[in-house]
Formats: sequence, C-alpha cells, structure tokens
Amino acid sequence: MRRAPWLFIPILFAFGCTRPEVEAFRQRPTPVRVTVSLPSSLADRDGFQQEYASALRARLATRVVVVPEGVPPPVGAVELQVDIRDISPAPGQASPAAIGVATGVTVGVLSAASGNRGWGVFDGLFWGLWAGSHAAMHRERVQDRLGYRPQVVRAQVRLMQPGNPEPLWVESIEPVEVVEAMDPLPRGSRDDDGRIREEEAKGFARVVVQKLSATFQWTRFTEQRFYEDPATRNDPPPVPKPADLTPVPKPEPPAEPKKD
Repeated sequence: MRRAPWLFIPILFAFGCTRPEVEAFRQRPTPVRVTVSLPSSLADRDGFQQEYASALRARLATRVVVVPEGVPPPVGAVELQVDIRDISPAPGQASPAAIGVATGVTVGVLSAASGNRGWGVFDGLFWGLWAGSHAAMHRERVQDRLGYRPQVVRAQVRLMQPGNPEPLWVESIEPVEVVEAMDPLPRGSRDDDGRIREEEAKGFARVVVQKLSATFQWTRFTEQRFYEDPATRNDPPPVPKPADLTPVPKPEPPAEPKKD
C-alpha cells in the first residue's frame, strides 16, 4: 500500500529539524549580553531595570559567557532581550463571595444569551464561590511559604542574533512561574522592600535561565564566566627572560713565576 508523501510532512516537523543557526549556537554559544526594558510608567523604572538585569547576568554566567554591563560586546555576541510587560503589586484579598457573585452573574448572562436555561446565576454563584475559595487558599499558601506577598511579573524574552530578524529562542514568562521559583525570606527581611525586590528578580532569573538551559542543553559551570574586553584587560607584565643561561667560565688566575 502506497502512502502519500504529504503524510510524512507532520512527522518531519514533529521530530523536525532545528534551524541551522539555532543548532550552531547550541553547539558553540557566543557571549550573551542582557538588555531589560520595563513600562515607562513604572515608578523607579531604572532601579527595577538594574535589579533584573544584574540578577539575569549573575545567573546566566553560570551557564554561558556573559558580557558585563558597560563592556562592548564582541563580534557575533547574541542579545537576550527581556521585555517586562507587567510588574505590579499582587491583587488584594478578594473575598470568595465577591468572586462568586461576579462569576454567577457572568455565567447567568452567558447561559441566557446561548439559550441554555439549565445554567443560571445560582449555578454560577456556586462555581464562583469554589473558584474564589481556591484562589484565596492559593494566595495564603504563597504567603505562608514565602513570608511576603510577591509582585505580579509577566514578560516575554527573546534571544536575538546579529543580522537575523528571527529570534533564536522566544518564551513567555508567567507570574505563577516566577512565584514558584522564589525563595522565602527570613523574618527580619519580610518587610524589607529592597530584599523582596531582589528575591523577585532572582526568581525571574531562575525561570529564564532554566528555560534557556533546557532548550540549548547548557550545564552548570563551576564558576561564573564573564567576557573580558581585550582592550581593557589588565594582563600582568611579561616576565623578562635571561638572554643567556649558559654559565660564563671564570678567568683563570695568572700563573705564578717559577722559582730558580
């Protein structure tokens, strides 16, 4: 039985072929520079930008060579573009009843519009109460685990190669991923906004680097690796070499006159 050739096309795409430039970067990654952009309306935008960029560089340098801040990147370096689209305080503790009422009204309206009389406001209210209780329990678990309420961080991350308009890699970062990657703080730091923001940036960096490592099969270095600009590198002065290591023979003392 002959099979149509087009039947094998989905198989080829499924096991597919990685783009040549992606495979080349996977085998021989070039240095990576990090840029972070945030909404212009964000208060202390520069502070957030520096915090997140520093955390990303520090974490990324354990997997690949990273271009430090202020150092000109070498030819062929790729750019990790981080576009943080939402960074805002976590929503307040909405009561399950409020969520239930809102859900019930929405379900009732949609059911009436679709001609389904079996579902009404009270059925929606039941499921809304369940959803509200579940959301409240989740917030309480996060608060208990971390000791503080983290901000909502949502972003898109791209790895761009010079001269190539198509990203080598692109990924969306969701708030729940960042929260799960964050570590709790000791009691004395749970009200410290600076320490909380630092941990939020570290959690974000953990998520990004973990996704990059999974895609490009990076393993952890024993120490951080940063690119050094040859023009500014402070190499130790060369050790002068002796011109000749051959021992110089000592002159013989003059011969004593013979006695008669």
